[in-house]
Amino acid sequence: EADEEAEAKQLVETFVISDRMAERLNALVFPQLQFEKPVDNKGLMVVGNYGTGKSHLMAIISAVAERADLAPLLSNDAVAKAADLIAGRFRVLRCEIGSTTMTLRDIVCGELEEQLSEIGVSYSFPSADVVANNKDAFQAMMAEFERAHPDQGLLFVLDELLDYLRSRKNQELVLDLGFLREIGEGIQESLFDSPRFEFVAESLHRVKDRFEQVRIAREDVAFVVGQRLLKKTPEQEGQIREHLEQFCPLYGTMNERLDEFVQLYPVHPAYLETFERVTVAEKREVLKTLSAAIRKLVDENVPDDEPGVLAYDSYWETLKDNPSFRSENDIREVIDKSDVLEGRIEQAFTRPQYKPVALRIIHALSIHRLTTGDIFAPLGATAEELRDDLCLILTVPEKEAEFLKTMVETVLKEILKTASGQFISFNAENGQYYLDLKKDVDFDSLVEKRAETLSDHQLDSYYFDALRRVVLENPDAPKYVSGYNIWEHELEWRERKANRSGYLFFGAPNERSTAQPQRDFYIYFLQPYEPPYYKDEKAADEVFFRLKDRDDAFETALRLYAGAREQATTSSGSNKKIYEDKALAQLQALTTWLRDHMTSAVEVIHQGSTKKLSTILRGKVSGSGNQASVRDLVNVAGSICLATKFENESPDYPIFSVLVTRTNRAQTAQALAKQMKCLTFS
Repeated sequence: EADEEAEAKQLVETFVISDRMAERLNALVFPQLQFEKPVDNKGLMVVGNYGTGKSHLMAIISAVAERADLAPLLSNDAVAKAADLIAGRFRVLRCEIGSTTMTLRDIVCGELEEQLSEIGVSYSFPSADVVANNKDAFQAMMAEFERAHPDQGLLFVLDELLDYLRSRKNQELVLDLGFLREIGEGIQESLFDSPRFEFVAESLHRVKDRFEQVRIAREDVAFVVGQRLLKKTPEQEGQIREHLEQFCPLYGTMNERLDEFVQLYPVHPAYLETFERVTVAEKREVLKTLSAAIRKLVDENVPDDEPGVLAYDSYWETLKDNPSFRSENDIREVIDKSDVLEGRIEQAFTRPQYKPVALRIIHALSIHRLTTGDIFAPLGATAEELRDDLCLILTVPEKEAEFLKTMVETVLKEILKTASGQFISFNAENGQYYLDLKKDVDFDSLVEKRAETLSDHQLDSYYFDALRRVVLENPDAPKYVSGYNIWEHELEWRERKANRSGYLFFGAPNERSTAQPQRDFYIYFLQPYEPPYYKDEKAADEVFFRLKDRDDAFETALRLYAGAREQATTSSGSNKKIYEDKALAQLQALTTWLRDHMTSAVEVIHQGSTKKLSTILRGKVSGSGNQASVRDLVNVAGSICLATKFENESPDYPIFSVLVTRTNRAQTAQALAKQMKCLTFS
């Protein structure tokens, strides 16, 4: 479509450019395509899944490269300005692969020959069986192109490669990838993820390597980085040394390696040491990786409160975002497990002030997992090594390495707790923490899945289960009638300082058994999700509590509580304990929610009158009940509603100076009898 000027204009105008895409276009795409300034230009590989806009992106890049007047139409001003590097500088040839059995070389060379002839370039590629390599043929083709178009570049855009490669037989695929390595191409991420291409993983790496032209040979990487990328004046070195010296007491080896830290600043020496042990990374890639990372730092101020060094954990995102690595099972498994662990920390880490450090540790351990040769080996890093090699910084009472190590250990233990002992382990023999790919049960995910399947009836049951634990004085007390949610209960008759005996029910009146003997009151908690029909007799001795207003926090806590309890019922051993602990954590969240929201979320019904719990408690509980327990709120509201009923039944009931309950009633009576005897005698 971009061959047509009107279509190209519309494509450029309608392409939405995010901040991240703008950065990629300005910092990568345009500098790689321009040919005025000699650099190590590479082909461009457009990576993404179906529907993410790869074809649109290639269309707008090629359209701007072909027509200078389209650059100002880009929706991002910074991108429009940066596009001047390539705007109108190219003749563009576009090709989309359809259903064919031709080799990739025949497709590309055939399209080039045909389309070049249309723009006045006559060239025929030699047959594949008479050339030793394709480089010479492409150089000859470009010589012919330059004679016809001396001031322009040639941009060849190829789309829809993945389906074509999927259709190729194994040997054909190897040859296609070899040719692809020579020309550069835009391909989809699923090419690297698909098990279909696992047997050519090495060839895929070579395709990716086609875009990495800088080779370091056997030079020392640290020397190259220090002397080429990070060359400093003596004055700069002095400033860096002064800055780092204040942090030396926090780390075990910084003082002894200070010269090395200064030379490589802002790169941590351990970055290079660890990078060399990452078996999947090309060693020459370190220059490109560090260059990109440092470009992001150059305009930033050196922080006053931390060393500000670039540690090896920062390489994790770069490695993870490299789609070619996902074609290897081991790397893909490490990435997948690390992502799950990171997700748990993002969602459930209970110490938010430590979360940034926790995520850095996970990234570091993920990198370590790819340095051991065996991704299942119980090897990783100690708390001390993580402290020093990442230059972790945490608030400590004194600027002392041992204090900081203790804090790092605290974060590590919190990670273990948050992950429920999964995905990360501690090896007591060597003191190392490591990404444990064998412990891959995602308990939280299983709880969430179970929670999604629960019916309203089950949610009501677990709501009652949670209420039992926060409303009853003894949550483990046996039910008054077996098979029914009914318990004996006492309420304070506040005006007479005496407890009255009654019953507490979970459910509606028509769902309870006949409780004998008859007592002073009946308190009901109604189901919030599947409320049954019942007839309210508007009796003076009945009080109903109904949860009316539920928010997302309550829904989530209840569902996860129910899901964890359900999982616990079908599990055993250590897994059962993990689910029970998760249920307890959600119960605490439910209890907190009920305590904080009960006065506003619960309605109380008495003798046909419905009122908010907050209205009934107004002036009766300090702070609207926010500091009171759920049981206290229920008891106070119940006693307020039933006070008139108690008064009408027992108008001559005595007023006591201390609260009389079932447990102290006999003792109080004995004390009163003795007092009466004393009065009689006197």
